[in-house]
Amino acid sequence: MMSTQVMTQLTDYLAGNEQEALDFLKSIVNTDSFSYDKVGVNNVASKIMGLLDSKGIPYEVRENEEFGNHIIATIKGPKDGKILLMGHMDTVHPDGTTKERPFAVEGNLLRGPGVSDMKAGLVTMIYAATALKEFAAKDLCDIEILFTPEEEIGSPISRAVIEERAKDALAVFNLEAGRPDGSVVTARKGSAHLKIEVEGKASHSGAFIENGISANDELALKMIKIKELMNNDKDVTVNIGIIKGGVSNNMVSPHATATVHSGFWKTEDFDELYKRIEEIVNTSYITGTKSTLSGGVSILPMEYNDGIAHLFEIVEKSAQEMSLPITEQKTKGAADAGFASSIGIPTICAMGPVGGNWHADDEYMELDTFLPRMELLMRSVLSFSKSID
Repeated sequence: MMSTQVMTQLTDYLAGNEQEALDFLKSIVNTDSFSYDKVGVNNVASKIMGLLDSKGIPYEVRENEEFGNHIIATIKGPKDGKILLMGHMDTVHPDGTTKERPFAVEGNLLRGPGVSDMKAGLVTMIYAATALKEFAAKDLCDIEILFTPEEEIGSPISRAVIEERAKDALAVFNLEAGRPDGSVVTARKGSAHLKIEVEGKASHSGAFIENGISANDELALKMIKIKELMNNDKDVTVNIGIIKGGVSNNMVSPHATATVHSGFWKTEDFDELYKRIEEIVNTSYITGTKSTLSGGVSILPMEYNDGIAHLFEIVEKSAQEMSLPITEQKTKGAADAGFASSIGIPTICAMGPVGGNWHADDEYMELDTFLPRMELLMRSVLSFSKSID
């Protein structure tokens, strides 16, 4: 049982540093960090490294060629094992957005690109971990904090890093935003991106249409059949995203492409879908066409299991100690939490401050949840650490 004195020290630290944390949040929200803007993401990373330095938290930087860098910070504890906290530094907003829509306070709402998705979560995990380092170090296992650069585009390089850092973790907390109703997330959909390419044969569509082989027509026939694979019972979605084809209006199309996105709760459901899409792509409905299928799963689903249920019980009990209402939900949006949970590590997502309207101009974070969610993370990490034999 944690002493009242230590808990008071922990909560006083968080409360005493709330304004500093908000000032830091403002600083990184006002720093553009579009996923494909390596310089912008690394500018946010530099600010984070400066804060870690000021808090006495050591870290490793892994430089990347195409995207921003990874930061892996570590607080050592005397207990065996580690807890992984993680979040992404990138946003969906292109360079220049912060000049158009800088950080702002509107009553209880904080505004700005990425304020909720998920720069507030980054700040939350730094300050919660710092409080534990300062006042509860003897009760901790190792705490590792992972900052990633390109979650918003499916984590093409971070998947391997997340799996590497999570594989020996006892628990993972992902600091995506708390849901608009305050819930944390215990299950998430996975996400897959596919591309279909069709080759036909060009011909003058007025004089010699019979000599042509239309890639557009072939693609249209395939798309109808693929769309029919959408499974409402299992909530496996199929969306035809971008369609391109043809050269000119009086030419039989020699080439056509389409992208397909799928969301799914279970990997086995997508595997079945993929097989059926593959069969359709490999079938030539118009003689002479040739088609290829590329792509696959970008983010794995976060599938609910006993380990996640137990970890939520710890979060729920921590919230009760604060008289903070907390619920769990499954959500359709994919996130990096799926990579950790898919290798069997108990994972809770959406531990960050409550927010909503992500990726939109009216994105918001609820100011009065900033400190409570910081405390909730701190208590949950400490409670889990103390439960380790």
